[in-house]
Amino acid sequence: MNKYKDRSNISGNIIHDNRIKHNLSLEKLSNKLELIGVTLYPNDLYLIEKGQRIVKDFELMAICMTLEIDTKVMLKEM
Repeated sequence: MNKYKDRSNISGNIIHDNRIKHNLSLEKLSNKLELIGVTLYPNDLYLIEKGQRIVKDFELMAICMTLEIDTKVMLKEM
């Protein structure tokens, strides 16, 4: 698998920071995503935040909607 700076994604740190900012646990974020039809278990979110799992485009869009993140922000580390 290709990696960038030894990570499987570049959005994990931003997701983590915004999840904490919204005072959400991994489980609470998982539950909110489930309500809009995207299944990401707390462990999936953990691996995404740690850069150990690829994020699918629809997952990223759902996370951005839930955490109120502008999608352009997700690419700022490039």
